[in-house]
Amino acid sequence: MLTKEEFNSILQKARNLCSRSEKCVFDIRKYVSKNDISEIEIEKTIEILITEKYIDEARYTGFFVNDKLKFNKWGKIKIRHTLRQKKINENHITKAITNIDNDVYLDTLKSIIRQKNKTIKSKDSIKVKTSLIRFAAGRGFEYDLILDILKEV
Repeated sequence: MLTKEEFNSILQKARNLCSRSEKCVFDIRKYVSKNDISEIEIEKTIEILITEKYIDEARYTGFFVNDKLKFNKWGKIKIRHTLRQKKINENHITKAITNIDNDVYLDTLKSIIRQKNKTIKSKDSIKVKTSLIRFAAGRGFEYDLILDILKEV
């Protein structure tokens, strides 16, 4: 058990972390468990942060989906998988992924396929297509969409 001062110090550090960027319960649990803190104190810390609106998993999920699509060029499959690993509620995940603009999503897929196509040295069209499919699938894009975009590109 921590003293009140130690607990308040950890809580303040968690508040500061949440103030700098969006965090989910999983991230905060991992962060505060680095300290010698009991499970009860971890839960209390998380409860306080949720009450004070430092943690909002719906808000976090929306930002996460947007950032991973825009900056990391990830597809819906990889985004969903990563959020599940962080133990985010499936309803939050579905809602955030549903809010993705389809045109932006397809443009992102086209963009990464075109960029990858420039780097492939093989002249064999089957090897090129296989490589592009594998690359886009690894980024988490759906197989049928990849095939549709490959027909266009």
